[in-house]
Amino acid sequence: MRYILRQTALTFASFAFLYVLIGGLSYLVFPDPSHGGPRDFQVAERTLFMTVPKYVFLGRSVLDTPDSKVLIVGASNTAVGFIQKLIQPKLACAKVSNLAMGGANISEVAQVIDLVRETQSRPSAAHNTFVIGVWYGMFADSDIRFADPDRNRGESDLDIEKYRYGFYRRTANGPVAVLPSKWLDAGVMAIRPLLLVEKAAREARTGVNLLLTGRRSAQRTEVEREAAVMSEQDKKKALEYWQESMGFKSGISETQFNLLRSTVASLLDSGERVVLVDLPIPSWHRDASPYQLGYEQKLQELSGQFKERSNFISISMGDLDGNLDYSDEVHAKRHLANIWSERLAGILSSFACQEKTNKPKVSSRAPEQATAASSDH
Repeated sequence: MRYILRQTALTFASFAFLYVLIGGLSYLVFPDPSHGGPRDFQVAERTLFMTVPKYVFLGRSVLDTPDSKVLIVGASNTAVGFIQKLIQPKLACAKVSNLAMGGANISEVAQVIDLVRETQSRPSAAHNTFVIGVWYGMFADSDIRFADPDRNRGESDLDIEKYRYGFYRRTANGPVAVLPSKWLDAGVMAIRPLLLVEKAAREARTGVNLLLTGRRSAQRTEVEREAAVMSEQDKKKALEYWQESMGFKSGISETQFNLLRSTVASLLDSGERVVLVDLPIPSWHRDASPYQLGYEQKLQELSGQFKERSNFISISMGDLDGNLDYSDEVHAKRHLANIWSERLAGILSSFACQEKTNKPKVSSRAPEQATAASSDH
C-alpha cells in the first residue's frame, strides 16, 4: 500500500512539474502583454489565445486602465472595416482597441461590453468611449443566430469560452461566474499550459492544411478579397443566407433593438461616451434586402431618443455603398476599410478627445455632417 501511495505521489508530482514547465515555456514563447493597451483583438491568431472570442474573454483585463479608451465593438464587418493600427496614430488622446467578433448579434455585443466593464474599476470605466458598429444582420435573436448543432441553442461564442475552462458554470438562467473578475489574470495564468498545448495543436493542423491544400486556412487573403467580384448567383445565395440567418420572415428583432437601447442608455447614464455607427453595405444588397427599411426606421428612432445626450453621437456612412468596394455582401475591401477608419478617426478626434461635451451631437446621414457638428464645440 505504501508503495502504491508513493508511486501515486510521484506521478502527480511529475505531472505538476511538467504542467509548470509548460506554463513557463508559454511565457517564453508568448510573453504576457503589458497592461494599459491599446490592443487589437483581431490579431488573436498570432497570440496564445488563438481566436477573437477567447482573446476578448481571457485578455480583456488589459483594458482596466485610467487612460482614455476607444473600444470598438460589433460584428465581422466592424472587425475588418475599422483598422486599429490606422486609427490609433490619429488619436493621441486615447488608446484604441478593436473587440469586434465575427457573427455577433446585439446580444453578443452587449456581452462584450459587460465583460469589459465588469473587469474595469469605476475610474477606468469612466474614460470609455464605445464605438458600436451595427447593421441589420446583427438584429437576429440568439436562438436563431446561435443554433449550430455543436452548441446549446442560443449560446454565443463568448458563452462557449466562459464554460470552456470552468470560469463560469451553466445554469437554467445562463452563465454564472465561478471565478470573480478580479481574479481573471490569476485564472489565465493557471491555464496557460493548456492554452500552449491547444496553440501547438492548432499550428500543427494549419501545417497539415498548408501541405495538403497550399493554404493555411479557408479564409481569403487580403489580396484575394480585394480582387473579389460577386456574380449574380453569389448575390442570390447571399440574400438567401441572410433570410435564413434572420429567421426568414420574422424580420428585425424587437428584442435585439431594445437590448441595444438599454445598453446605450446604461453606458450614457454612467458617464461613458457612445458612438453608434450605422455601417454601410453594398447598394445591391441594401436595395434587395427585405430587412433594410425596417432596420433604418428603428435605428433612426433609437438615435433620436439619445440625440440630446452630450456623450452620444450617431453617424452613418451610407454613401460608401459602391458594389465593387465590397468583397461580398457586407465586408469592405481593404481600400474602403482605410476610408472607414479615416472617417471614424476624424469623428473621434473631435468627440472622444475633448475634456467635456456640452452640447448634443448627432448626424442625420453623412459622417461629414457629424464631424462638422462636433467641431462647433
